[in-house]
Order: sequence, then C-alpha cells, then structure tokens
Amino acid sequence: MYHSQKIGVFISHIFGVYQQGVCQGIIDKALEYGYTAEIFTSLDGENLGVYEIGEESILQIPNYDSFDGIIFASDTYISSDLKQKILNKLRTLTCPIVDITVADSQFPTVSLENSSMSGELTAHFLTVHHASRVCYLGCSEESFVSDLRENYYREALKKHGKTPGDKDVYHCSYDTAAVSKALAFFCEAGTPEAVVCYNDRLALLFFAAALAAGFRIPEDIAITGCDDTPEGHNTSPMLTTVSFPVYELGVNAVENLLTLIRGGSLPPTTLLSAKPIIHNSCGCSSSENANSVFFVQELSSRIATLESSILGSMSMSASLQHITDLDYGMELLEQFVQRIENCREFYLCLYSDWDSVSSHILALTNNEETVTDTDTILLKFALKEGKRLPECSYRKKNLLPDYIYDDSDCAYIYIPLFFEDKAFGYIALSYTDNQIDYHFRLVQWQININQMLQSIREAKRTGMLVARLEDIYMKDSLTGLYNKHGYNHFEEQLLNHAISEKLPLTAFLIDMDGLKNINDTYGHSEGDFAIRVLGQALESTAGEGDLCARFSGDEFYMLTAGLTDKEAKLRTEAIEAYLESYNRLSSKEYHISCSCGFSSALPTPDFTPEHIQELFAEADKRMYEEKSRHHAART
Repeated sequence: MYHSQKIGVFISHIFGVYQQGVCQGIIDKALEYGYTAEIFTSLDGENLGVYEIGEESILQIPNYDSFDGIIFASDTYISSDLKQKILNKLRTLTCPIVDITVADSQFPTVSLENSSMSGELTAHFLTVHHASRVCYLGCSEESFVSDLRENYYREALKKHGKTPGDKDVYHCSYDTAAVSKALAFFCEAGTPEAVVCYNDRLALLFFAAALAAGFRIPEDIAITGCDDTPEGHNTSPMLTTVSFPVYELGVNAVENLLTLIRGGSLPPTTLLSAKPIIHNSCGCSSSENANSVFFVQELSSRIATLESSILGSMSMSASLQHITDLDYGMELLEQFVQRIENCREFYLCLYSDWDSVSSHILALTNNEETVTDTDTILLKFALKEGKRLPECSYRKKNLLPDYIYDDSDCAYIYIPLFFEDKAFGYIALSYTDNQIDYHFRLVQWQININQMLQSIREAKRTGMLVARLEDIYMKDSLTGLYNKHGYNHFEEQLLNHAISEKLPLTAFLIDMDGLKNINDTYGHSEGDFAIRVLGQALESTAGEGDLCARFSGDEFYMLTAGLTDKEAKLRTEAIEAYLESYNRLSSKEYHISCSCGFSSALPTPDFTPEHIQELFAEADKRMYEEKSRHHAART
C-alpha cells in the first residue's frame, strides 16, 4: 500500500553517482520508517540557453501539503538562480526541512566532511613516509571545495613546522595538457616526493602525466586522491584516496528529518566524516591488488552501453522529431520506454493547458481557448511492469491517479516537461525494488520528449494559422460563406459525388430584393447587415455537403446533390420562411427578402463544370422571373 507519509526531495542531476547514492540512502531509510520518498529532479546550469529557463517548472509539480518533511540537496544545483527559487519556496512551508550542503543554510544541515582528509593525507606523507616536500594539486573548475582542501593541506604542513614553497601549489583544469604543465611546474623546484590531489579524477590525470614523463609511482612521486572512484581502484599501484559515503549521507538526512518531524531538535550542522583509504600509490604496502581484467571488461561494457545510448537517443530524436499527433507520439514513445533498464513504472502527465497557444494567436485566428480547470492533470502515457495502462484524468492533489498508488510501495522520481518557459507537465518513474538506475541518456530522452510536445503544440498553432489563411482565401469575410475561390475548390468534389452516386445536381441562385434602397436610405453598414442575414438564411437551411457561396454583391450561389424538384422548391421556401421569421422579430425599419431560382439535371460521366454554369444560367433566369413577380406585387 502506498504510504500516506511522504518525504519530498529536491535534487539536481540525479544521474550522478553522488546524487544516486544520496537518493538511495533516503529511499531505503524512509521506507524503513514507513515513509515514501518523492524525488523532484532537474537539469540546471548546463548551458542549454533559453531551453533551461523552464527548469523552474519543477516547483509546479509537488503537492507541498502532502509532505511530512523535505530534504533539499542544495549543493547539487549548478544554477544559483534555480537554487534560490527553490529555497524561496521552501521558506514558505511549515513542514520540517533538512539541507544537504557544506555551505551555511537557514535549515539544519547534513554535511559530508571529506575536505579535512587532505590534511590527514598530507600528515600521512610527513609522518609515515617522512616526505620532506609535499605538493598540492587543486582544481580551478571547482575552486570552492578545492580551496577548502588546500587550506587543510597548508594547516597540516604548518603543524609539522613546514610551509609550501613557491612551486608546491598549482591549480588546473581537467585537461591532460594542463595537468602536464602542473607536473612541470612542480619539477621546477625538483621532483616532488608526494602530491596530494584535489580528487581521484585529477589524481589519475597526474598519475598518467607522471608515468608519461618517466617517473615511477610511488617510488619517484607518491600520489593521493579523494572521493574513492572505481577508476582509482584499478590503477597499478592502487590509488590512496578518501572515502565517499554518500549513501550514509542520505540515511543521515532522513534520520535527522524524522527527529524534526517528531518534535525533536538538531544542531545547526551534522557532520558525516570521511576516512582515508590507504592503498599503494602513497608508498604503503596494501594487501589489496587490483586485477585490471575486470576493470577492462567493465570499461568495455560501459563503452558499448554509451554507444548504444547515443544511437538510441539519435533514433528516438529522429522518430519523434516531426510528430504532430499526440496519440501517435505516445505509441512511438512506448517502444523506447520499454528499453529503460530496471524501470518498473513510467508515467507521462500533462497539465490541462499544456498545448495552449498565446492570446495573440487566438486573436489573429478568431479563436477562443479557455482552460478553467487548472487542477486537472491528464495521464497520457502509463506503463507499469511492461504493460500499457489506459489514459485518464485526475485531480492535482495527487501527482498520480489513486489507482496507481494503490498497493504501491514505490519511490517515484519526477522530472519536469517543458519547452523554454512553457510547462507541459512531468514524467514520473520508479525502479524495480526501488533501486535507482537512472542513466545519463534519459536526460536526452527527456529533451526529445519535450521537443516532441513542443512540435505538437507548434503544429496546433500552425494549423490554426493555416485554417485562418484558408478562411481568408476561401471564405467571404462578410457572411462566412465560401467565396469564388472556395466554391471553385469544392465544386468538382460535389460533381464527382453526384456522378458516382447518380444523384441530381441542383443549382440555386439567390438575390436580395431592394438592397439599393437599404443602402441609400439607411447606409451601407445596414446593407452589409442585411447581406449577412441572408447568408445566415442560406447557411441555416443548407444540408450537409451543400455548397453555399457569395461571390460579390447581393448574389448568392448554392449547389446541391440529391434534391428532387419538390425538395428544391421546399429549400427556397425555407430560405424565405427564415427571412420572414427574422423580419417579425427584428426591430429594423426595413424588411429583408430575396428572390430565388433553381435548375436541376442528372449529371452523366461527361458532365463538366461548364454544364454546371449552364444550370446556374438557367437558375439566374428563373430568379429574375421571381424578382419581377416580387416587384409587381409590391407595386
């Protein structure tokens, strides 16, 4: 059963090792205490231009009243703008909040303290290996943490009566050439005995640069890293590093949050300390020996997976690129969702106004579009344990329909769907046994889905504009009936239908009586009004498939298929009856009337539009006979 007790989690870049470790700790510990985690993740600060301004739509997804508490992993946000907007929202809430961060926060924080370990590793070189010169290699791309670790390095030297020399500290980027320059910089003062590196990634780059320069590790230069990556386990010698207990960080955050939920108190900061992991690269003798064959196999598998991911994303992008029909898009999407490893459930939820167009376009196209029920969400796509579920609508108080929550113990990850500043909705997904397996390629898939939804929205917008242009080209602006272009476009279609079904064609010609008198006496605006009323009379009495048109002036054309002479006569009487009814109800000082004439023929296969013109010529003759009778009756 889906737990009614919920913990909300805000975290960015969930595909990262750190983020997944933290989230897994949160999910497992929350379930242990009867809580479900709902994780809201975004992709901010990745230089995606105007696309990324929609990331803040993540704030529209949650039902904040449903949370017993919230965990905010603020350090995962690259964009200070999005971080601040989330923070501003959290400040308005009354539920307990815990922040996972190394910086100051207005909420109780849980911090992973592994920067001081650079000081311990420095001391390790000085005391265990009796190094006389220890250097520090920092990272210019991550200066905040790098500078913090450098400070601990300097403090350790100071405690042992040493200070770094002019050639003992260097900062560079994650670039092979830059790291080689760092090695050359250190060597300007002689070969360094030991180098404490900012993290494993930088340490491995320095490791490779030293080997390429002919140095032995650790005999000539001893090296340490930080953050304990799999790559560091598989060097020879193995890299001495620092633990990275991110799972425990998530567990600790939940434990602290539960303390607040139960009314307890916490210190401003709770520190979770890392520990040195001593291997061989520092010069120590370790019993652990890496067998590189397993790592090679793992790398080969990762490369193959990456290649498959790239090809899959390209295929998905190509498939969804020009989709204009949402239902067809969902059918294509199912093929790709089925390929997500260990995905237990996948839902695509759309806001009721997801495909709305601007008021400017509505005004241009003479359309109205109002969405008043903004609390309704459409579950457009649902896949649970490999089976497609029917779409449905539900109220926004829950992020998914109640029937999905029933008998569920899943922790759901929510990802916003948007294009620029237009929010479409969100994706919700869960994994088998609640073990997060979110891969980077899903970021590209998310972008592909966003672009598909935008294409459908643009197709709707374009369709409205095209329809308006067609109206302008094919319809009479005064009456809304077809003009000459519109009539000519559909005439052949109606003719072919009559021929194939062996139906009689009837051509009507209708002309208003006394239009000149209305114009002269009451003005041309009243004359236009009278023409519109006659147009409404034709439109209201026409049958399905009949072709009604006004080419100009007060003369109207109607072409029908299937009327007998008796029915044609009844049609003219119906037009006259409409006008008589209007005149009885109208407050106008003039009456509106018309004269009608019609002519019929059973078209043969060689019947042409010229024959139809002959019918109209005959109808015109009869119309003028009718007009003469009306004139005689009035005089």
